[in-house]
Amino acid sequence: MNSPNVQTEIGKTSLKMLIKHFIRYSFVGVANLFFTLILYIVFLYQLEFRYEIAFTLSWLAGVLFTYIINFVWVFKPEEKITFRKRLPKYFIVYLSSYLLNMLLLALFVEYFFIDPLVSQIFILPAVV
Repeated sequence: MNSPNVQTEIGKTSLKMLIKHFIRYSFVGVANLFFTLILYIVFLYQLEFRYEIAFTLSWLAGVLFTYIINFVWVFKPEEKITFRKRLPKYFIVYLSSYLLNMLLLALFVEYFFIDPLVSQIFILPAVV
């Protein structure tokens, strides 16, 4: 049985690790926000893609970006968990965010006639 001092030390280590993961995960989230928004702007205004295509491509790039950075830098999983094995599950979780975002984006653009970029900026807080 562990002594109270050992348990306290284990708790402190776990808390430090949790805080470290939270800070890194938050940093990746903010970086992804800017990454996908910049891509969306490029696809929408520079390449003149329709907003649906621009959003889909920037979303896909963002999911891959966050998956890779989180896998390598934030959580650093044990060797036995493979990169490819987790990717489909990660995509499925993010799919609900994509569907909600696309629904709201279409609503704002098609029914309220709001610019696609302005719409996306307003939608982001709701789907993040």
